[in-house]
Amino acid sequence: MGFGDSARFDLGICVTEAVNNAIRHGHGQDIAKIVEVRFEGYADGLSIVVRDHGAGFDPDSIPDPTLPENLFKTGGRGVHLIKSLMDTVMIQRFDDGMKIT
Repeated sequence: MGFGDSARFDLGICVTEAVNNAIRHGHGQDIAKIVEVRFEGYADGLSIVVRDHGAGFDPDSIPDPTLPENLFKTGGRGVHLIKSLMDTVMIQRFDDGMKIT
């Protein structure tokens, strides 16, 4: 699609973070549950959707990883990274899980 090296690197980080979150947090590492990943190419860009079927969470409850008390924590930066690197991010909660686009 003509993405440069930097954009491809950012996309890789974001997809990895979203899928890891779905597996670890959404599914609790339950190998019986499936994470759906969908790539949709358009003339003017790319949409990536990662969907899990876990308990879900409130995206507004994620602690800000840039606050001093969170700087040295070993996790909690995935959604922040995704929001920082992508043009548009939508997080939706359903009765049976989460979807990040």
